Amino acid sequence: MANNKKDARRAPARKKSFSRPMRYDQRTVRREREYGMYWYAWLWHILRPVTVFLCAVLIVVGLVTMGWNRVYETFLMPVDPNNTQTVRFTIESGDSISEIGENLENAQLLRNRTVFRYLVQFLGVTDKISYGTFDLSPSMDVNAIIEELSSGSQNAERTITIIPGWTVEDIADYLYEEGAIQSREEFLTLCRDAAPFAEMSYPIKLAQDMGTLSGRKYQLEGYLAPDTYRVFRNASAQQIVSTLVEQTNTVIDEVYYSDSIQYEIDPETGEYREVVRYRNDDLTLDEIIILASMIEKEAANTEDYARVSAVFTNRMNAGMRLESDPTATYLLGVDKLALSNEETSAVNNYNTYVIDGLPIGPICNPSAAAMEAALYPDVEYVDEGYLYFCAKEPTSGELAFAKTLEEHEANVAKYRPLWEEYDRQRAQQQSANDTSAQ
Repeated sequence: MANNKKDARRAPARKKSFSRPMRYDQRTVRREREYGMYWYAWLWHILRPVTVFLCAVLIVVGLVTMGWNRVYETFLMPVDPNNTQTVRFTIESGDSISEIGENLENAQLLRNRTVFRYLVQFLGVTDKISYGTFDLSPSMDVNAIIEELSSGSQNAERTITIIPGWTVEDIADYLYEEGAIQSREEFLTLCRDAAPFAEMSYPIKLAQDMGTLSGRKYQLEGYLAPDTYRVFRNASAQQIVSTLVEQTNTVIDEVYYSDSIQYEIDPETGEYREVVRYRNDDLTLDEIIILASMIEKEAANTEDYARVSAVFTNRMNAGMRLESDPTATYLLGVDKLALSNEETSAVNNYNTYVIDGLPIGPICNPSAAAMEAALYPDVEYVDEGYLYFCAKEPTSGELAFAKTLEEHEANVAKYRPLWEEYDRQRAQQQSANDTSAQ
């Protein structure tokens, strides 16, 4: 028994087991004894992972925001946010998205063509962007531009400009080159017959009723008003012709049916006085258009229009042939100043060297200024009896007027060498262009 107690005393004491070691300093022990276990220690145990997560989220959001702002400023923001000026941007038929992006960038409407292409694909609007003309602005960002191009609100129009003095064939060539018409011959065929357009044009209807349209190369020659037009890109050749014909009505209304009375300030009295004007009332409206086409071709400067008109008026009143070079070359297709005897002797109903009076029809499409000059020739030149004119130095566009044949022949002898040299240089240039084109 004694041995057992002795052994028990010698046996090592059992150590207390703890789930985890607890280490306290004296301060902690003192506080625990006074207050017990701190309540916020448990709260922090719960909130710490939440706080860490929120901080991480805020950092990520901040980085993403900074990155997006950088991307937007570099690639997506407007080229010029303060510039709200409208720019007409045209997408041609067949343009790819890459070509559209490149054209937008070149037009200073877009910062980056590649971003535009990828964004169009990402938004799935590739098939919604079609050809046409759109009103865009440098203040629009890439998203706004894409929305506009894909909204279907495009103004699918094109601008065409018809130059005064162009013939029907000149207009056909221009429209075909611009892609406004698909067939040059279709346009010319429409211009050969004025009947389908008579109901929309009273001047054509009037000429048709008088029977003066037959025998002309193109019955619509002279009735396609020179001007700048906006037409739909998918407009047919007939629709374009109709647009030009309808504008002729407006021009004629402004010129032929306008008040012929004009006023000017008297330099001596400072008061208004009526301008004395000579009006070709003996000519029909169709004849005024024919005469205007001759004036348009003969005079390069508008200040000479009324003077040329006066010469033609005087010659008609005197029973003389008009002998206008452009009428001689209209059917020949010749473009030169110094005509040969063979060219001026060509027998056709346009050549005023071989026929009396006006040609059978207009030889081009005249401007409103030429039509007004045909209606109101220069009074002074009419009264003084000017009967002749010819070109001076070809590039200047100046004309030399004469009252007598002797004066005119002297002018021709003086200036004809200049015309011939001009024609020679033009022929050489044309030959060089044809060679390079081949």
